[in-house]
Amino acid sequence: MSRFNAKYLLLFIILIVIIAISALFAQLYSEHLPLDVLAITCYVIVVIVVTFLALLLIPKLFTAESFKGDTENISAEDLFSFTHDPSTNLPTAQQALRAFDSAIKADRGQRYAAIVFKPINFQHVNSLIGYHNSDLLLLQLAYCLQKSVAANKKLLNFAIAPEPIRIARLQSLQFLVFYNLTDNRFDDNSVLNDVCQQIAKSVPEAMSFKSFSLNFELAFGIAISGDNGDHFDEIIAHAGDALINGLKNNKQINYFEQSSIVYNTDLLVRMETLRQDIEDEKLFCYLKPQINITNHHIIGFELKVHWYENEQDKPLGLSEFFELAEHSGGLYPLTKFMLNKALSTIAQLYSIGVYQRISVTLSNESLFEVDLVDYIEQQLAKYGVSGKYLMIEFSEQVMLNAGSRVKVIIDQLKSLEINIAIANFSGSYESLRYVRKMAIHQLKINCQGLTNDSSNRVDKAITNSLVTLARSMKIPLVGTYVDKHQASEAYISMGGELMQGDIIHPGVVPEELEIWLEKWYLQHPESIPPEAKPSIY
Repeated sequence: MSRFNAKYLLLFIILIVIIAISALFAQLYSEHLPLDVLAITCYVIVVIVVTFLALLLIPKLFTAESFKGDTENISAEDLFSFTHDPSTNLPTAQQALRAFDSAIKADRGQRYAAIVFKPINFQHVNSLIGYHNSDLLLLQLAYCLQKSVAANKKLLNFAIAPEPIRIARLQSLQFLVFYNLTDNRFDDNSVLNDVCQQIAKSVPEAMSFKSFSLNFELAFGIAISGDNGDHFDEIIAHAGDALINGLKNNKQINYFEQSSIVYNTDLLVRMETLRQDIEDEKLFCYLKPQINITNHHIIGFELKVHWYENEQDKPLGLSEFFELAEHSGGLYPLTKFMLNKALSTIAQLYSIGVYQRISVTLSNESLFEVDLVDYIEQQLAKYGVSGKYLMIEFSEQVMLNAGSRVKVIIDQLKSLEINIAIANFSGSYESLRYVRKMAIHQLKINCQGLTNDSSNRVDKAITNSLVTLARSMKIPLVGTYVDKHQASEAYISMGGELMQGDIIHPGVVPEELEIWLEKWYLQHPESIPPEAKPSIY
């Protein structure tokens, strides 16, 4: 019988007894039996005492200890399994929540930093050796991490047992530690960076299972209580956001920034306006010609995009509204818009017998879209053009930060005969290694700072070495932002031949491309391609 039912059954029995005794006294009184005042008084006292004792003793009689038979006592093993993750033997997020709440309630003035981290190169392990075997590697990793921080008393202890456990397991592959910053006399970031480095160094160089070996790399996201909220869920969410943003920007340690979630009304309006303009294709596109200055041959065009925000006179370039497009969710639709514009222009050139490459600059995020290559293949078929006249351009930093992923994308694009260009090429050893490995078709360097005097010797020396290097590697090198005659003369004096910039043309709108080509060919007849139709010149 449950505690609730037994309690009220006893109350009911007591009530029946009282009613029965009262009825007996009433019956005796109705028969005019001799009942003196003393008997009636005793009866009233008994009823009051019984009622008082019932109200006083019943809650004590029906406590949890009285009904131990209803539930089983939880063993130490069961308690451990309820509060710990089975794959790593580390406390769960629920256990971490209880420990954090207890620490905060003990002293309201405390400041904690939540550090959320994960192994960033573990995802492919499951597909290679299976979930069961990969869990053994994860257990090995968790053991090494916990062992390295167990003696650090500044880290919050999540354990119920006497031995401290200072790391908890969150969802997916994420782990959590809390660092106490209350009495910190040094810079918060410096202290927290040291903690992250300590954790990162605790990972063995190679962790092995059977014939599989893996070098773990950790990435960290950090949020500080008070600065980034005081509630457990809030601070953990902020640290997780910092981790995700750090992975996007290839940062090992990244701090949560309050500004990343504070969007005022004006910014939200701008985001919605841009998203709608991208959807309605209300962006301004133009083409920057790329010329071989020695023979005036056109080697291609680069597609540029401007956005006139609220019909302002001065437009914003792609680099100026790129981040806004990313936050508004319009970055990939923008990429599709640019690709469609480039391919439709290539088809337009086909119709007049001109076959020139058009390059499209892709952002880091757009380059790694899952269906990017499939979409390009569909659009090539739609416009009936060959992939060899489309060039995909991305920054050197993307290649360096995600080399293996970039190579996969490049190989897929090359299967469609699409050319690849690297912008802002630096000529570093690491860059050269990837350029040779990936067989890049074109390199670009920024010539904006070039002058024909001695005022900028360093930039001139770097550009000169890059021109020589590209020539020895037999890779076309295009000097961009050649907007002044001084930059053009300096670039040519170094041996540069291919260039684009305002000195050639500030930009041709696709609708007037045929007119510009006609003027260019009339001015430079030697640059007319043999397959061009007579109508354009």
